[in-house]
Amino acid sequence: MIRSRNKTCFNNMTSTDERNQRLLAFLHLLGRFRDEDAAIYNSMAAGYESFSKVWEEEIARPALEHLLKSASRRIPPHGRVLDAGCGTGLRIPDIATYFKPRRVFGLDVSSAMLDVARRKGYGVPVSFEEGNLHALPYEDESMDAVIATWSVETTSNPGHAVREFLRVLKPGGVVAYSYVQIPKSTSEREILSKLDTGQKFDQLGEALSPEHLPFHNCSNSELRHFAEGIISTVILGKCCDVSPGWLPKPFDFDEFISETC
Repeated sequence: MIRSRNKTCFNNMTSTDERNQRLLAFLHLLGRFRDEDAAIYNSMAAGYESFSKVWEEEIARPALEHLLKSASRRIPPHGRVLDAGCGTGLRIPDIATYFKPRRVFGLDVSSAMLDVARRKGYGVPVSFEEGNLHALPYEDESMDAVIATWSVETTSNPGHAVREFLRVLKPGGVVAYSYVQIPKSTSEREILSKLDTGQKFDQLGEALSPEHLPFHNCSNSELRHFAEGIISTVILGKCCDVSPGWLPKPFDFDEFISETC
């Protein structure tokens, strides 16, 4: 949870400071096990999009556009698309634009996040359900596509979550997910500096090297890196498998968040 002293600091920041703190607050949330601590996400639901939109608009948009465009080209329109870890429904308009689905299924462990999502209009039929990425409440081979943005890294077992995506995927379908990975030794100041100046992050070589791909290498799989290496996008087919050892590892910003204030 973001500490109360940091919330107080938010009220006294310049626009640049506020932007930076919102970026860090979003990354901080990704360091929490959402599947095990939904209460944190419930408490942040009302303000979640104020953090995530800054991240997506300023940092992550090229990665998201690549992921959604590449994945949607692999399947015909009018399918069933699962937004796994949908949060407040922020990704659903993008899914509607790129996939032109018959129906979207939004799943999240946070009831408060889902309450926010249900109050919106999307221009496409959406069914929301509370649930865990480790045990998707859907039948085998029931989805044409599974999309997961900024949710795999919030699970205590990312490999199991992705295998669940593959379980519910129809043959010929596509799994597409994005995740963030930052070395624990990287400070708050370094994170902002590297994102703003285009410097590559150190200590990512082992986690993101070709021999440690988070899936087997075939014509149905793709791994790309964005935002100086801290964002990865992955596309999988039904035949693919995932090794938990090469998936994102949790990171925690507790010791860094207090530096700015």
